[in-house]
Amino acid sequence: MAQTTPTMTERQGWTFLITVVLLAVLLFGGGLVGCPYYKVWERKMAGQAELQYQQGARQALIAQAKAEDEAAISRAEAATRRVRGWADAAKRGCEDLGRPNDVTCENQLLRDAATYSIAKEGHEGVIISVGAPVSVAVQPNAPAPQRSE
Repeated sequence: MAQTTPTMTERQGWTFLITVVLLAVLLFGGGLVGCPYYKVWERKMAGQAELQYQQGARQALIAQAKAEDEAAISRAEAATRRVRGWADAAKRGCEDLGRPNDVTCENQLLRDAATYSIAKEGHEGVIISVGAPVSVAVQPNAPAPQRSE
């Protein structure tokens, strides 16, 4: 048996050529029409991604600000407790020295406590004047100064 190779007729050739040309025109035309829509969609997606990023960054900044606010409030409350403790200690110290209700004694002890606290925390640049040590500044054997009221 002899093999025959299939051959296209002239009409089939023209039909194939027209089909290929039509497909090429459709693809090219679709690309021309679809390209602007794709660019718009691409920009929209990029805008949405940027918006989500900015919202996340904003939320992070808000959380950081809240944390800093809470920390500042806690530091202020701690400083208030510390100063109240100093005042109570100064009052008791002056009473122990036999000088109850002596404002000068209490003020000197408060100054000394503040100076010690500032130096202990490493804020030496804040110290304006350093008082004498408590034992010298208070002078327990000296008579208490008279207060005028």
